[in-house]
Amino acid sequence: MQLYLDKTWVHVLLLASCTLSLANKQTSDPHSLLVSALTACQSIADNELRLACYDALKQNDAQDGRPTVQVFPELMADLTEANLQISYGQLDLLGAQNKAFLMGVGKRQSVKTFSLNNDKALTFNVFGQISSQFDVDQLSTRNNRGGALINTDFSIGGELVQNLDSWSWRLSYTHKSTHLGDEFLIDNPEYQESRLNLSYEALRWTAAKSIKNFDLYAGLGFITRSEPGSLGKIMWQAGGQYKGQKTWLDWPQIRPVAGLDLKSWEASEWTINATFRAGIEVSQLTDLPFQLLFEYQDGHSPYGQFYTDDLSFWGLTFLQNW
Repeated sequence: MQLYLDKTWVHVLLLASCTLSLANKQTSDPHSLLVSALTACQSIADNELRLACYDALKQNDAQDGRPTVQVFPELMADLTEANLQISYGQLDLLGAQNKAFLMGVGKRQSVKTFSLNNDKALTFNVFGQISSQFDVDQLSTRNNRGGALINTDFSIGGELVQNLDSWSWRLSYTHKSTHLGDEFLIDNPEYQESRLNLSYEALRWTAAKSIKNFDLYAGLGFITRSEPGSLGKIMWQAGGQYKGQKTWLDWPQIRPVAGLDLKSWEASEWTINATFRAGIEVSQLTDLPFQLLFEYQDGHSPYGQFYTDDLSFWGLTFLQNW
């Protein structure tokens, strides 16, 4: 067993080293390949091997004078993460139960990695996410075969990320705006008068720590501006996730994963919104790993102006971090 780990460790180090050497020689954009290599390191479940991969990248960066890109864990159960997530299941909202598609499309992109006074490196990222909810309960009877759009949320922002010796932190500033769908307004005319295009800017600080195969995280947020202006200002978040070290059924490309995200916001009367996801991660079928998950949400709605309305959802989710 020890011999296997030693060989795997060496393999990881050599792979990371060769990847960066190839990047420096064959591409005009080595920074993009470095980000890809960091993503590959992050997908390694075993903590020792993942840290060894990071160390190899750090040594290569030190040789050419570039600081290492800082990476915050991808929070698999956080509905606001900038990634691709598509869910289908049963949605209970506003007293009605409907089959629904929940879709989110987003991207996080590193812009610049730098250090201040020769201190540990910082990475500045930009990100954006569009999230929509569709009622597809009566799909065949609607003129719009795509289903009835309930709501769309738009988020855009920037963040600073830093990896310390035993933990990481992320400081982000986000603008979010929400918009009700036309089909929803037609089906629910009372919302034409009570319609609220909720928008706000929020400053959030989140810390994360890896313990073996687990990531634990917690953070606080503060709304700096909102419409309406009477929204509560304070929010918090906590959660954890697990990525199995052993593969499922001895298939090397499949491993078990699970995550729980908890959020609460003063504007929603401090109700705790819980999202639980569990399933498998497939690492070799496509260029980027993806996850197939069972999902359950419960609490107040995280979508649009319904933040004081009860919501529950259960279904299946496809998730991929780009």
